[in-house]
Amino acid sequence: MKHFKAIAAMSLNRVIGAGNAIPWHLPEDFKWFKKATMGNVVVMGRKTFESIGKPLPNRKNLVLTRHPQRLIKSHPEIFGGYHEWRGGKFLKRAYQFHFTKLEGKSATDILIFKSLDKLDPAEFPNDIFICGGAEIYAQALPRCSDLYLTLVKREIEGGDAFFPPFEDKFELVEELRDEPEFKILHYRHKNLRQ
Repeated sequence: MKHFKAIAAMSLNRVIGAGNAIPWHLPEDFKWFKKATMGNVVVMGRKTFESIGKPLPNRKNLVLTRHPQRLIKSHPEIFGGYHEWRGGKFLKRAYQFHFTKLEGKSATDILIFKSLDKLDPAEFPNDIFICGGAEIYAQALPRCSDLYLTLVKREIEGGDAFFPPFEDKFELVEELRDEPEFKILHYRHKNLRQ
């Protein structure tokens, strides 16, 4: 059975965001995120999508929102110049947009879903990475077989988004990288295996 994977970065005091932005600048961690998710599926909530400001190129972007039409209408710069993508298994469950001009070579898709329950990992050929924010992580972690966590080696004051507790359900399997400012850890769910 195929499961989701989560990819996140949090500070020592569990902060993942402040004012709908990432409260640190770690280019090497961004490179790691890009490498891990490139060519795969990324799932994020509306706030995370809006904080990025555009779909992540060369990935299938799945955005979760209770109000899909509101998201579409409030971002004509993203959705206004593109046609809705007809076809595929998801048409009855998602609003779909297909972008071919972003990054030149590869297509970038956006699918807008109302609920995580509508996503079946088995319907996607590639890995599906849960990318935030806090509410989405809280919903998805019980369904994730793996968690790739960047631990930022500092405490962040003024954070308003926090990574949910996961330690009782996941076990550390390897440390992928250890840098002066952060480390990247790979956890596996104790009861779910891909």
